[in-house]
Amino acid sequence: MSKHLLLIIILFSLKIYSQEIVSRNDIYAKDSIAYKVQDNKLFTGKVQNFKHKTHLVSEIEFVDGILNKTSVYANGKEVIILDEDYYYEKSPQIKKKVRYSFDHKIMSTTYYEKNGNKKLEEELKDGILVYSCPYTNNKKNGKLFSIDKKGEKKECVFENGKLIKNI
Repeated sequence: MSKHLLLIIILFSLKIYSQEIVSRNDIYAKDSIAYKVQDNKLFTGKVQNFKHKTHLVSEIEFVDGILNKTSVYANGKEVIILDEDYYYEKSPQIKKKVRYSFDHKIMSTTYYEKNGNKKLEEELKDGILVYSCPYTNNKKNGKLFSIDKKGEKKECVFENGKLIKNI
């Protein structure tokens, strides 16, 4: 009995957490909200774009018709994610951009305020922070931290986009 109950719970949870995957011809947008062409209901799931039918180029994720995330891929021997953009809830404004090197050793992340202004840039190499710079009104503002190719830590202070001092 408990095995059957566990199986039912697993199948039910897969149904809840599974996402529909469609092509861009299967949805339409009205007032920045995505709907399924089939039944005119709000779309939750992923829209995948392919080149030559098998080469995954990009993916767009929606939750209740609202744009949530976009991803760009490179294809070779395997599919590699290169870029991810995350959006503010119920807004077409980008919240965070993540860029990866082909080998995923370097990850660059840029954070944005709701008004579109850049807030923070960070870069990690092999999981270690090697660059960080805060922004105010799209200008460097605050303490910039970096580690150069020799492994030396460097810091400097910017105010309203102008270098104030090296630390």
